[in-house]
Amino acid sequence: MTDRKDKIKNITIIFLLVMLILTFFSNTIMNYSLVEVSTQQVTSGQITSKVRGSGSVEASESYSVTIEETRKIATVNVKKDAEVATGDLLFTLEDTDSDELDAAKKSLNEAQAAYESAVLTAGITVAERQSIEAGKGSSLTQKQNEIAAANQRVKDAQAAVDAAQASVDKIKAQIDAVSNSTTDTTAEEKAVLDAEKKNSEAQDSLTSAESAYTPVKSAYDTALESLQRAQADLEEAKATRDALNASSSATAADKQTAETAVATAQVKVNTADSNFKTCQANLNKVQGSYDSAKSAATDSKNALSNANYNLSVKKLTGTNTAEANNLQAQLNTATAALTDANTALTSATNDQKKVTDKISGEVTIASAYKTMTDLQEEVAKLQAKSIGTEITSPISGTVTDISVTAGTTVNANDVMMTIQPENKAYVLQFSVTENQAKKVRVGDTAEILNNWYGNDVSAVVSAIRKDPQNRSNSIIICEMKGDVSVGDSYTLSIGEQSSNYDTIVPTSAIREDSNGKFILIIESKSTPLGNRYYARRVDVDVITSDDTKSAVTGALEGYEYVITTTTKPIKENEQVRLASE
Repeated sequence: MTDRKDKIKNITIIFLLVMLILTFFSNTIMNYSLVEVSTQQVTSGQITSKVRGSGSVEASESYSVTIEETRKIATVNVKKDAEVATGDLLFTLEDTDSDELDAAKKSLNEAQAAYESAVLTAGITVAERQSIEAGKGSSLTQKQNEIAAANQRVKDAQAAVDAAQASVDKIKAQIDAVSNSTTDTTAEEKAVLDAEKKNSEAQDSLTSAESAYTPVKSAYDTALESLQRAQADLEEAKATRDALNASSSATAADKQTAETAVATAQVKVNTADSNFKTCQANLNKVQGSYDSAKSAATDSKNALSNANYNLSVKKLTGTNTAEANNLQAQLNTATAALTDANTALTSATNDQKKVTDKISGEVTIASAYKTMTDLQEEVAKLQAKSIGTEITSPISGTVTDISVTAGTTVNANDVMMTIQPENKAYVLQFSVTENQAKKVRVGDTAEILNNWYGNDVSAVVSAIRKDPQNRSNSIIICEMKGDVSVGDSYTLSIGEQSSNYDTIVPTSAIREDSNGKFILIIESKSTPLGNRYYARRVDVDVITSDDTKSAVTGALEGYEYVITTTTKPIKENEQVRLASE
């Protein structure tokens, strides 16, 4: 019996031990499956709302030293950080032709050939050419008046032709009314029909030729006007440039702007001239066909008039009335007037072409001569610059950067040196968030955190602007004074005075969702197997922050532990495991 009780007792003990072991392992496994969290206790104390940023010192304004052509550097006569005065020697250049000079010489040769070709094809006298070269050619208004007068003469001559034709037609109708109906006019009528057919075909050809000629002529007139306007603009730009170059008060920037304006105007002249020459070539292509069609139309009209005249004469044969004789005399007079009117029209049309050709030639010569003389000036200027040129400082200041060495080939407008003008500020800037920018005001003094050598340096906020690279951020710009140089790196701290707060939590503990900002605190619950830890939500409002801490208000007593980091995302009331366990 005793053995049996001992056996039951041992079995019970073993069972309890097994259950205990299983419970222990189960609890351990469950704990390690939970999300691990790190915590910090809620505290009280001071917070100083600081904004920190780092950057390199830059010049607020600087002058870039450049040249206008490709040249090789012979010597560099100053060093970085050197103080220079206006007129001090900065560089010397080698005595060699630049790429720009070679290109200008080539362009000049082409321009001279184009000018000579224009003179030879224009068919003008030496005196007229010399007048154009001297700038004494007719003005745009005069040219327009000449063309308008020629056009009006053609219009008037055409009206005279139309009136003479109407008179002839009227007399022929009267002749038909009194003519001898017994006279055989078969041959004359056939001649009239043939003449009418040829006249109709000639008029159709003229209409087709006019359709091709009119838009080309209009484009030519427009191109001519555009070229003349561009030439006038170029002259104005050059006058402005020359005035600035002659002025002692003009800045280098103003002079450079004027040079750019001249270059732009020259490009427009070249473009307009090229377009004009294209339009002129196109006009020449269709001018011959148009003139031939116009001449053929006039001839066919005269032939038709003569055929009708012959028919009228034949119809009057045998009619001996005084009226018929009178009509015949009138027809003779009207026909002669029509012939004279057609001759006058042809003459006016030829004169019109001569006027347009002459003006076109004058414009082409003037443009070619202007291009040639401008290039002559450019070649002369570049030749002068290619001889032992010395580059001097245009301002007084400090050399902050030198980007070339002796032997370097420098292209036009490449920056060779940067000079910080005297009495101009140095700045340091860095990007911050919108909220950080709200804590800073223009005029705030910045603390320099890394002034390791104790240099006499100060920093004051001079501007706050939107960050162009990130529109949700702002740029803090600080004016740097004292012993500073371009390129020096500093870390600045800017902010408000310290204040005491009752409830302070790590900034990393603050979370946010659609309901607002909140923190998760650790809530402990006792169980037979030990304490269990849960994440409980507490809604908060952030009063202020520094780099690591935030003062908050909410349902907190001040002794709670807040969750700062987790191994996985967690939810409210989720069981967690402390990192220390």
